[in-house]
Amino acid sequence: MDERHLLERCRKGDERAWVELVNRYWGLAFRIAYRILRNKEDAEDAVQEAFVQVFRSLPTFQHRSNFRTWFYRIVVRVAMARLPTEPVEPLEEGVEAEILECAHEDPEKIILVREKEQILDWAIQQLPPDWRTVLVLREVEGLSYAEIAEILGIPIGTVESRLFRARKKLRQILEPIFGDEWL
Repeated sequence: MDERHLLERCRKGDERAWVELVNRYWGLAFRIAYRILRNKEDAEDAVQEAFVQVFRSLPTFQHRSNFRTWFYRIVVRVAMARLPTEPVEPLEEGVEAEILECAHEDPEKIILVREKEQILDWAIQQLPPDWRTVLVLREVEGLSYAEIAEILGIPIGTVESRLFRARKKLRQILEPIFGDEWL
């Protein structure tokens, strides 16, 4: 079913359509919220809150942007509002396995990948939230600069400069750890 038809059914109160919409976007929303918040429960809460906001706002959604962009904007805003002000905790044990999906790999390789992933996640958490969000939306979710600009409500030039600064800072953080081999 195409997205417009699905959204129209949701507006009319069709519970099956709502379940399909949630199923279609839950995983993407969780990945974004988790990458921003670094805590499974907080990310799940943020996604639930985002869906509540979507449910309440769906009657006024006018398709000026596509639904995915509008929804991502809500998820990012909710997750950013939940960011802790204290230092970031290390990754929760076991969560990276859900994200990496490397079940059929060599066990040694899995351990090395997880260690690198933990270090990379730690390095990303050292970035200012605005830089981190742009980096996650571009490098993890693969969104275009235009989509990121629309989601965050900023000019494309700002997206480009934040992404440039985030990558540069990551290089500065990771180069002493990995040298040139990873970067």
